[in-house]
Amino acid sequence: MIRILNQRVFEDGKMYIEGACVALDSKPTDGIVTGSVMTEADTGDVYMFYEDATTPAWAKIVAGPTAGT
Repeated sequence: MIRILNQRVFEDGKMYIEGACVALDSKPTDGIVTGSVMTEADTGDVYMFYEDATTPAWAKIVAGPTAGT
């Protein structure tokens, strides 16, 4: 389940979000602006949302700790 920890809604209806989820959750892509951040609570990975000319996507920007370290 995704939890939105912080959000800002713009006049065009799009949102900046900072959220938390688990790795199996589908991260939202509709109505989200570039720069939004999502942290996976179970892996520690941090993702940033971006839109390019073709497809909106979440890109991993920080890898969480490796198991066993």
